[in-house]
Amino acid sequence: MARSSRRTWLLAWLPAMVLVIVIAGVVFTTIAVQNSWWAEEKPEASSEQKASDGSTMLTDAGFDYANVEGVVRVRMGAGGPSATDLGLPATGQKDAEFRRPVRTVVAAGDDVFVVDDVATLSASSRNDELTSVSIRLDRVSTWQNALTALRSMADGLGWNPAEIDALDDGLAEFNRDSDGDTFTAVITAQHDEVTVTATLVFDRASGATPVLITFALRE
Repeated sequence: MARSSRRTWLLAWLPAMVLVIVIAGVVFTTIAVQNSWWAEEKPEASSEQKASDGSTMLTDAGFDYANVEGVVRVRMGAGGPSATDLGLPATGQKDAEFRRPVRTVVAAGDDVFVVDDVATLSASSRNDELTSVSIRLDRVSTWQNALTALRSMADGLGWNPAEIDALDDGLAEFNRDSDGDTFTAVITAQHDEVTVTATLVFDRASGATPVLITFALRE
């Protein structure tokens, strides 16, 4: 009888004990976060997060800071930091997926390019030089949305609006004459230091059309 009463008491109190433990864990986590670097409104960047010229370090720490600040800054070509100064291998690649859409600012020579709503970034290096930066837009979901995005960026990135309009003809031909699953369209613009390329990949089944923009150092 005593054993049965004790078991009944344990069963009655066990949910409450578990709830207390869970609440204590939540409170501890909340306090830890509130006291962390992440909770600061404008945290100061360390040397592991920003290079001496203000460029974003192309490392996990640098991308963590970009997530908080909402901006990635990169300088390519003459006057820019070396790949190793940015935390990259002399020859290699680093990829990042942001926790929220960020603004990407790419400086190359006298040109400065700004792209908003960036979801991912891939940086490549060769011979200790940053050779390309590729970004994927977050907001694009359909072919027409992709073209609208390109038109909105045409002036800033140097694309010819007529070439953007002509992409519709390419898609129409694909839908009429091809039985393939995807259609890829590319437009480019040449600048003094870099080539800026937009790549659209239309999926026939879903209609989804992600947009990749690449800044590649000219040789």
